[in-house]
Amino acid sequence: MTDRSRSGTRRLAIVIVGVLVLVAGCSPTAIPQATSLPVAASASAPVSGVVAAPPRYPSTVPSPLPEAPSPVVSVSPSAAPVPPAGGEVEASVAHETVVSLVPKSVDDRAWEPVVATHPTDPDRLAVVYVHRGPGTACRLNPTIRISRDGGRTWRSTRRSPAAGSGRGVNLHAAIAWGPGPSGGSRLYWADMTTPGCGGRFSLSTVYSDDEGATWSKLHVERGTPPWVGGFPEIAVDRDPASPNFRMVYVAYNWLPRAARGPGFRLLASADFGRSWNATDIAPAPSPRGYGDWWRIAYRLRTAPDGLVYASWYQVDLRRWDRTNIFAKGGPGNVGRLGVAVAGVHFDRATKSFRVGRSRIAATVPETAFTTGGASASGTTGNIRPDPMWLQGFDIDRSTGRLYLAVAAYGSARDGGPRGTIRVGHSDDGGRTWSFSTLPSAPRVDGHRQSSIKPNLVAGPGYVLVTFHTLDDVRSGATVGSAYTYSTDGGASWTTPSFISRQRWRAANLGGVVNGTGLRERAEMLANGDVFWAYGDGRLARGPAAGMTAIFGALIRVGTVGSGS
Repeated sequence: MTDRSRSGTRRLAIVIVGVLVLVAGCSPTAIPQATSLPVAASASAPVSGVVAAPPRYPSTVPSPLPEAPSPVVSVSPSAAPVPPAGGEVEASVAHETVVSLVPKSVDDRAWEPVVATHPTDPDRLAVVYVHRGPGTACRLNPTIRISRDGGRTWRSTRRSPAAGSGRGVNLHAAIAWGPGPSGGSRLYWADMTTPGCGGRFSLSTVYSDDEGATWSKLHVERGTPPWVGGFPEIAVDRDPASPNFRMVYVAYNWLPRAARGPGFRLLASADFGRSWNATDIAPAPSPRGYGDWWRIAYRLRTAPDGLVYASWYQVDLRRWDRTNIFAKGGPGNVGRLGVAVAGVHFDRATKSFRVGRSRIAATVPETAFTTGGASASGTTGNIRPDPMWLQGFDIDRSTGRLYLAVAAYGSARDGGPRGTIRVGHSDDGGRTWSFSTLPSAPRVDGHRQSSIKPNLVAGPGYVLVTFHTLDDVRSGATVGSAYTYSTDGGASWTTPSFISRQRWRAANLGGVVNGTGLRERAEMLANGDVFWAYGDGRLARGPAAGMTAIFGALIRVGTVGSGS
């Protein structure tokens, strides 16, 4: 842990988006108003077993990825922002704005944002989030909002991605923005869809070349049977120096017949999303006696050598219940909780995959919160600190180093908070890792701050982690949003800074399912800034209890005194 003068050598710009989430079935009640955080004038100032592999498909020819470390390709100046030479780095929040449409009722809620940044224009951003309200297909609408001024103002796309398809959409949409044909850009969308409004969902993709004014015909993936699961992730290789520049990747859950856990299907497209090749990624080998598993929360990141790396949450079980897919069965049924990583290479010429070995990069301590899904202390059943839904994962484009941020939550130790975040790095493709624990956020009104729900961005000359903070109290906990960063490859970190003065009471969400959503995203802009989309409940108070909205903020990147 170091202060900003020791840790910084660059000035960071982060754009933050906050999502406020609502859930149906919750009766509005009078709730105490959100509290303000006593901070300095600046909003960013710190405050006082072998597992059988899933089946192969005729369209793929998977083969083991070589164990030797892949060569790291240096990044050309056009591929990524270049960190400023010399000077001290400073991070400061420039602005925070509402991104989503502000809900008018508890039923008119929005949650689970995913961010897409334009490949070359730092002012152009897109955020997709789930909106449940009247007049939408199956009462779910994957709303996409576009900004052309760095997140200050927003508008909705002219059309919905699945409009006119006759299919209903699921909760967990994802988007990514990459290079398009003829030198343009293309916005990709992925979600699970179903005929009508049933519960048997198939992975579906679509793309737009005009910021959502028009969309391609919906592609429904038929290589896997429909299922209730999915939770897709999408990524584009945007590095002109990469051997797989412009490749598009999609990851999602599916259920193979007679499998002992969900499969991980990876799709790759070399023609801008018009056609797809598929392979499967096996779970990390399980401890003896725990041959079943559950996996979720896939993250995809492209590497400078043309590989795509995936991370995911994995719990190894004695028995997995197909009829209750999220249940872990209690401590006696759990063999290990962890986050796994695997690297995959796609060969454009042969349209074949080489899939590397899946490895557990970090384990998660077993507590009542992580094995039984208990709500966080001081909340009323709506803030779940279980890290199974979200981990931070990124790759440094200049070095090829992998970074991973994993949360843990349990009993406080040695005067510390209940919730902590560890950040690790790997320089050998995920085979070995070195971890350290992030410093805790400053106390608020005398309360220790737990850290939960991390996102991570590895930018030019920095590593940034965004996360939420939660009071360690028995009741009446408040929630805030914070970030910390490192300029020495994760060896040291700044004291965490809060995004704004605003905090909100966890009780404001009442009986809202999943609190502010299961996942959120932070992404780097074309100039090295960072945009974070996250859940926030500051408006969910009084007669509006349970209602939330999506915010954005910008933190500039540059050296002190450079004016950037």
